[in-house]
Parts: sequence; structure tokens; C-alpha cells
Amino acid sequence: MNGDSGLGNGMKTSKRLALDQLETGMALAQDVLDAGGGCLLAQGAELTEATLASLRRRGVDHVMVLAEEVLGTEQRAAREAEVRARIERLFRKAGNDPMLLKLHAAILQYRLSVLD
Repeated sequence: MNGDSGLGNGMKTSKRLALDQLETGMALAQDVLDAGGGCLLAQGAELTEATLASLRRRGVDHVMVLAEEVLGTEQRAAREAEVRARIERLFRKAGNDPMLLKLHAAILQYRLSVLD
């Protein structure tokens, strides 16, 4: 998984995949924990043949991995509209407070940057 579509309209999402769907090179979207809550693999770890074999031995069924989602122009516009609407809803009572306006702008910029 190369992670770069070259199109400039991909975004990172997470997917829950069964062990037999995993491939070497995929990165974990969250920690993989054992039954006792101990960390087997940390978020961001890249899967290898050895780590996949270890997960199988430990009886892990599914993990969350990072996936590149490529959005078309219309999909991206729809996602952007959803993000803007959600942020506007969250800040609907903020008024003209300068600090809240700065926070609003920073959060909006961050959330929109994830779409790129």
C-alpha cells in the first residue's frame, strides 16, 4: 500500500479488516490489544509477515488499519460541505468572541486539510 494516490484528493481513513485480508506494509490505525489489555502492536506499526504470524498465533481476528480513500470531485465537495456544516453547528453560539473565532478557523482548517 503506497498511500499516495498522486491525485491530491485522497484521505486517510481506518478500516476494520480480518487477518486474512491484511497485507504486509499496511499500517495499524490503532493499538492491537490482547485479552488482558496489553499492547501487542502499537498504532502506526507497519505489518510484516512476522507480525501477521504473531497475531494469528495469539488468536487476533481483526485489526484496524489505515487506508487511503480516494475521493472524486463530487464526493470531496460533499465531505467538505459536511465538515463545514458540522463545525458551524458546533460553534453556532460562539458569537463574535475573537478567541472562539480563531479556534473555529483553526479547527475548520485542520478538518479540511484531512480531505487533501
